[in-house]
Amino acid sequence: MRIYNKKDFLTLPIGTFFAKGEKWSMNGFCIKGESLENDFYYTDLISIDFCNCRELSDRQEEMLEKGISYPINESEMRDGCFCDEDIFLVFEKEDLIKIREHINKFL
Repeated sequence: MRIYNKKDFLTLPIGTFFAKGEKWSMNGFCIKGESLENDFYYTDLISIDFCNCRELSDRQEEMLEKGISYPINESEMRDGCFCDEDIFLVFEKEDLIKIREHINKFL
């Protein structure tokens, strides 16, 4: 894995797997989409499918309280934070191979 500042992260290709954070706390497991001037699109792999914030919170409650399952969110979102201090933990090929091995064991 490698840590990037925002400026360098924005130069990485579409399809890069990453976690976003600040020193030294990272969150999420995401796939980078298109870069904009000081922003980017991404797909969050630890989010469920939802249309709006109300539906997201309702579905999360249903999952916790009723054991309901919802599919993974495959929609691309815009970061929109414009925080130049953000850092990005980027998964490299070897890391993704190890993750795939763990997934294959489970499946």
